[in-house]
Amino acid sequence: MRRKKIALFIFFFLLSVGMFSAQTLKKDYMWDLLNLVRQEKFDFILPKVMRENKVDMWIHVIREGSNDVLSLDLGGYGWFIFTDRGGDRIERAVFGQLSREVQDPEEVYDIIKRPAWEQDLRDFAPERELKEFVAERDPKRIAVNFSKELAVFDTLSHTDYMRLIKALGNKYAKRLVSDDHLVIDYCARKVISEVVLYTKLCEISAEIIDKAFDMINPGVTTLKDVALWLRNQKIAQNYGCDVDRSLGNVFVRDPYGNEDLANDHVIQGGDLVGIVHGVKIMNYASHISGIAYVLRKGETALPPEVQKIWEHALKTRKIFRKNIKRGRTAGETLEILKRKLEEAGYVYIDMDEYDRSADPEKTQVHIDMHALGRGLLAPRISPFGPDRARDIELPLYHSFAFEYMIHMPVPEWGKGKHLYICLHDGVVITEYGVEFPYPPLKKIRLIR
Repeated sequence: MRRKKIALFIFFFLLSVGMFSAQTLKKDYMWDLLNLVRQEKFDFILPKVMRENKVDMWIHVIREGSNDVLSLDLGGYGWFIFTDRGGDRIERAVFGQLSREVQDPEEVYDIIKRPAWEQDLRDFAPERELKEFVAERDPKRIAVNFSKELAVFDTLSHTDYMRLIKALGNKYAKRLVSDDHLVIDYCARKVISEVVLYTKLCEISAEIIDKAFDMINPGVTTLKDVALWLRNQKIAQNYGCDVDRSLGNVFVRDPYGNEDLANDHVIQGGDLVGIVHGVKIMNYASHISGIAYVLRKGETALPPEVQKIWEHALKTRKIFRKNIKRGRTAGETLEILKRKLEEAGYVYIDMDEYDRSADPEKTQVHIDMHALGRGLLAPRISPFGPDRARDIELPLYHSFAFEYMIHMPVPEWGKGKHLYICLHDGVVITEYGVEFPYPPLKKIRLIR
């Protein structure tokens, strides 16, 4: 008996070590990928956006503990200084503290001037070095993180601004410009490693959604049961990711498609169940969905109306894929999609609500194709959000939620009755158009 217990203990010990090692490898892979993203964006995106914005030097000041939009991208806090000195590479310097997650910092930054580890950045005063540093490079235009148009990027404190002005002196203080559009361009444009990261996050969410459907026991499981499981499962944590709790949503429309049912609703035959889920790491996030139909007693396939609305989903998907191209602004794209939907016999609606005043025989479609992680810094094909998000051109490798909602009238159920589904797939814009970096929804899953 003792030998059996020892053998059993060793088995579980080895199993737990194996699980720990696998989880560690997953986390290491994600952090390696994030560091690669930082390096690649500095190498390939930074020179282009600085030159397009006619900026010779970019100084981005991040105060310790602030929620600066670039603190994770740049990898720490302090004074980050990027200088165009010609050639293919932008010189990268940091006067401050890099986070421990920045691997091989000497390969990422050319010049690093750190405060003592125990020293607060507010007591770190490299103004004299900064003045000499800038004078040696003699930039004509210096972009700094204060805003004249877009308040969301106005992250330079008054104290840090005054320190910067004092350090630069009148000659260079007169050359300061806002880095509003520089930041938008830098964040909106993607390198291939960001697409790989985005793909991985979508795959993690897809795995979680599949397991959530597996746990549904018709007649027993409630919507709340599924939502709580989604928000507390451990799969995302194995990759060092967080569950986006704002996206741990489960919705069910009643058989007549009138409205969402309450959280205490017991999932049962005839329910059309949708799950929207997301995971995130640093500034990156997924936002995808799954749809399942719970079979009634005696049913073996989707009812005709559910099959029909799914066919609408596939048809509209083709319309969107055919007409979303890089180089157009998000606003121009939205107008094209509206027109193409109506030419195909649909009614476009600005809100995700069934319009009872519209043609009762036509299916209605709503669109909200937004970027993930940092929606304010990227184009948004949607009536929602600020105008600036519609004014941005769709860049190469733009990754976003292919999100659209369908309200299909079912006249035989009664006046105004309709069926509803929403789809959220993750997509990327490439040279060829809209591509799926992982398998998208191909059918409505059946739950018996």
